[in-house]
Amino acid sequence: LWTMQVTEVHAYEERAENNQIRLVNTPAPRGDIYDANGVLLAGTRSSLNAVVDLALIDSDDRNQLAQNLAAFLDQPASEILEAMENDAQGGLLTVAEDLTEGQATFVVEHREEFPGVSIIPQPVRTYPLEEVAAHVLGYIGRPNAEDLEDSDIKGTDVVGKAGVEKSYDGVLRGNEGVIKYQVDSKRKVLALSGEEPPSAGGSLILTIDSDLQGQLQESLRLGLTQARLLEMEERAEELAQATVRARLVQAEADAQFEARRQAAQADSAEETTTTVADPGVDDDDVEVEEEEERLTDPFDVLGPLHPSLPIDDDGVCVPVERVTVDVGESGVLSGREPRFLSVRSIDEVDGELVATVSIGLDTETVERNQRFAGTLQVYAITEDSLIVYHSDAWCPVRSVGVVTDPTDGSVLAMASYPDYDPTVFIGGLSTDVWEELGTVGAFQNFAVQGLYAPASTFKTVPYVLALEESYYPLDRGLGDKEVGDEDPDEGEDTVPLPLVSDLDEYSCSGEFRFKLLDGTVQTKRDWKWPLGHGPLDLHGALQASCDLYFWDMALRLWNDRAEDPAMENLLQEYARSFGFGTATGIDLPFEKSGLIPDRAWFREEQRNETGRVREGSWVGGDLMDIAVGQGATLSTPLQLANGYAAMVNGGTVWQPRVVREVQGVDGMIVDEFPPQVLNTVDIAPRTTRLLLEDLQQVVNNQERGTARSAFADFGSNVELVGGKTGTGEVIQN
Repeated sequence: LWTMQVTEVHAYEERAENNQIRLVNTPAPRGDIYDANGVLLAGTRSSLNAVVDLALIDSDDRNQLAQNLAAFLDQPASEILEAMENDAQGGLLTVAEDLTEGQATFVVEHREEFPGVSIIPQPVRTYPLEEVAAHVLGYIGRPNAEDLEDSDIKGTDVVGKAGVEKSYDGVLRGNEGVIKYQVDSKRKVLALSGEEPPSAGGSLILTIDSDLQGQLQESLRLGLTQARLLEMEERAEELAQATVRARLVQAEADAQFEARRQAAQADSAEETTTTVADPGVDDDDVEVEEEEERLTDPFDVLGPLHPSLPIDDDGVCVPVERVTVDVGESGVLSGREPRFLSVRSIDEVDGELVATVSIGLDTETVERNQRFAGTLQVYAITEDSLIVYHSDAWCPVRSVGVVTDPTDGSVLAMASYPDYDPTVFIGGLSTDVWEELGTVGAFQNFAVQGLYAPASTFKTVPYVLALEESYYPLDRGLGDKEVGDEDPDEGEDTVPLPLVSDLDEYSCSGEFRFKLLDGTVQTKRDWKWPLGHGPLDLHGALQASCDLYFWDMALRLWNDRAEDPAMENLLQEYARSFGFGTATGIDLPFEKSGLIPDRAWFREEQRNETGRVREGSWVGGDLMDIAVGQGATLSTPLQLANGYAAMVNGGTVWQPRVVREVQGVDGMIVDEFPPQVLNTVDIAPRTTRLLLEDLQQVVNNQERGTARSAFADFGSNVELVGGKTGTGEVIQN
């Protein structure tokens, strides 16, 4: 008693006073995000919210409070009560948002009718330009388990989930405020005893130019639209040459002919004679006998011409279409020839749901992730419905673009289309919107997350190698002959000598054949086979994108490794020096690294049995694939842009960045992010000059520039434009 009443009286008084105080945290506004010219890209508005502090409400009082709130908000009391009872945290429950000043005043003035209810200004994220720079900005949401590992993040917080909203989340979040309420022993609020307002987070100033960004996004949208229209025109031309029925009949007849021929060969050992039919057939006089087993798959035969592939109302292909069909109902599968999918039943088999479906006259049972009916794949099965993907692997899915400043690494614009409006995440994303946008990967920033074969755009790497090392292909001049063929005039194998200058011409015929160690002949065909390009020097080979020139260079590197082992990886070393195969380190999340393959990688993949590589050894053909950006070579669009920037700026590889600086609430700069050099490649000024000239000719040379037709209507400034085309093999995902 003496301790409590005398020696420690002040400490106990303080504890008693604290027991009569209830602290309520108020969220901080996130910092704003501006473009390089001060245009607001992401801001914050204040929303007056009615928030129930469930810790201040006895269970017996919740029903009456729900009734009062229901009358005030014109909402069902049952829903409000259910929300209160389902809150397992005993925390804060927002029951109304965006109250008017009059509504907020009414709640405050009638506190006795709304015990435990506070009017708290809630910051709400806004994106004034909607889709503009969405993939750079990212979006916000409630924290997941990984986010909550950070001790500074609570379950009620809002955190960045993508883009700079995520990578600079700690800067943008700011500091919470505190409202102090005086409460009695029963936790009833007696009065407001104090308030500490929240402080906003820092604001980001980006390197992005919003006008250029908008122009890029519109160009990507129009480009994708045009690509799909061209795809449909090509399909129409193909169908004009031979109908779907004619192709199926011809393919089936060919398959039957081949099956009979093989059977005849197998029977020949027993001296059995088999007569086979002539495979030359016509659509009008051939019928496949129904009793005879079909040897062809119509989908494999027709490919992009399959009549069931999804199309929109304008008759244009749709890359992925999601269809939900309830049990006992039917859904229409769009296509040139629409089909109807009926779900007869959904049953549980061995703990998994399976659906019995009918398409036309065919009925089958399907399970999750199963492909069926040529173009369909099961996405999910619920107790009441079946969700399927209806996909067209030949329909263009997206377009991606990056614009950088090659003098300092600043990203001026970055986007991939389809895109999205980050605002859709503010109030919680609906299932319909998630399915529509998620199906085509609209939320992913494919500029840093997309891995693609760079294809012929990669030819600038062996181009630079050739000029820097004075290393060129062999002067074969062989036309259609094989490397190693005997020269009838000499009576011995020919030994072609290397070209010695970038101006020496090479025979860019349409086909490249060379002998392997076992004496067999490997054949590679240029994209312009069988006509070929004719004789071209290094510069013409880049402008016309002659595969043979760069294949031959790579094969020479491979063969020269016997005398100098370093030659085997010389091409890879050049590529890596320009940043290929390594993440750029841009200040955005989820960046992929890309891949420049070599023998060591190949063997590691084999040891790990990843299934990504074949059996056998790393060979010269693998190096030849790298030279034209194919094989296992992978790059992100950002890596490609950054590598090109280094090649044309004289060899400086900058670290790309999208944030220039951070400003405080007073507008003063609190942090800066100056340009950072990742690597310096020692290339001669002549190399840079010639590369710029040849890239300009890719666009402007009317005889062989591969991009000339794409820029035919560009206008007078086309002479200021340079570029490089590439057509890579893409696995859609």
